[in-house]
Amino acid sequence: MICTLTINPAVDKLLFIPELHRDNTNRIQRIEEVLGGKGTHVSVNLSILGCSNRAYGIGYGQTGKRIEQILSDGGVDVAFLHFDEGESRTNYALIEDNHICTLITEKGKTVPEKICRQLIDHMMDTMDDGDVLVLSGDASNTEIPFIYNEVVDELIRRGKHIRVFLDTSSENLIRGLERKPFLVKPNEDELSQIMGKPVSTDGEVLEGIQLISEKGIPCVAVSRGGKGSIVKYQGEIYKVHPLKVDVINTIGCGDAFLSGLVYGFEKGMEFPEILKLATAISAATAESDLTVGYDLNRAMELKDQVQLEKME
Repeated sequence: MICTLTINPAVDKLLFIPELHRDNTNRIQRIEEVLGGKGTHVSVNLSILGCSNRAYGIGYGQTGKRIEQILSDGGVDVAFLHFDEGESRTNYALIEDNHICTLITEKGKTVPEKICRQLIDHMMDTMDDGDVLVLSGDASNTEIPFIYNEVVDELIRRGKHIRVFLDTSSENLIRGLERKPFLVKPNEDELSQIMGKPVSTDGEVLEGIQLISEKGIPCVAVSRGGKGSIVKYQGEIYKVHPLKVDVINTIGCGDAFLSGLVYGFEKGMEFPEILKLATAISAATAESDLTVGYDLNRAMELKDQVQLEKME
């Protein structure tokens, strides 16, 4: 079973406007409501692929119930802890006709240590050897510092053999590398946080990949937006060229890319095929004006167009 953890899930309200005018009235043309939170995005994307998965997280109030219901309606096995007091966060995305997107996010409710421990115990009691765990998104709203590390430590203490995929940022990413997850997926900004200097060129990305690989992490995937990605696994490094698509909205593309990687490894696909699938799902997501979800047939069509370049 593939499992995802979203510490700070949300409902994303997408507000479509012709053009953002600061210090003036902006009239909304259309409103859409979708899931927010990187882990929940991975779960939804996996379900579109027909892949059974379980979502762990914490929901508060009516907004939390809405998040859990959307996941359940999407075919996800929902294993959230729910509390009536308080509300899960709501994010707002201002999407202009020129496809510029401005994201305004709530911080989210701080999760007490007691509830964090309860969630970790719940995960340990319901996960089995051979499962996959995706630790994705911001986790700074907890009273346990570096809760992702705490989750991995508890897996080790209980002798569970779980393959961990890590996609986070800042100190949670830097400290998370210490636990040697199977895969990490930084973007260029996050890679620069690890290296302590700006990253943009192929050479700088390769330097960062090498630095992470030397920590004992088998797969390092650096997503680069419109420049594609560079990924290393088992000594092989591939530069994945970006697909030429009509980009409408880039929010959620990194989560879509991660979904393809997780799915491909879980299904035992060949490494180049995994990269093609992940890239195609990400590109299909970019063609949608929503922040999560994609057309599966379109993704499969794009998969055959992905070009890989093996790097030395």
